[in-house]
Amino acid sequence: MRTLIWTAKNKFFAIDVGHIREVCPVVSAQPLPAGPNWMLGLFDYHGALIPLLDAGILTGQECIQPQVGSRTLLIEVPMNHDAQTASTATFGLRVEQAIGLRDLDESGAWNPTSGLPGFEHLREVLNIPEGRVQVFDATRIAIQHQLLLQGASAVATSDPRRLVS
Repeated sequence: MRTLIWTAKNKFFAIDVGHIREVCPVVSAQPLPAGPNWMLGLFDYHGALIPLLDAGILTGQECIQPQVGSRTLLIEVPMNHDAQTASTATFGLRVEQAIGLRDLDESGAWNPTSGLPGFEHLREVLNIPEGRVQVFDATRIAIQHQLLLQGASAVATSDPRRLVS
């Protein structure tokens, strides 16, 4: 599997490059009132409002504080393979650093988070020369948090209680 390796709180994670539209510099987001702690808010991407998520919180750690080298991964996840009704979940993911591309061999992988509620998007752990890397499943994030599928306008105008899932 071809992945982009990135860090959150000095731990390595990998995401399928097929889901990455762009690696951007850190973006600022307009916070949402009463939004969940993993959603930093909405940011403007060429005139479109996109939800910005925090990789630190989504990996069970502290919020990512922007620093030199921090990046925003612009992620697009196709949610339907039928061309006539194709929908896409698009969101930004703030990461500590984008390390680089890597082909991962999934043989010998293990899944320490299997069955942990709220962390279904964290999949297998694999060894790489720098240490261990855990696969971050962008599709599962979009499935777990259905509001992302409805687009930023739904996020911005929704009842804040619906954001918490």
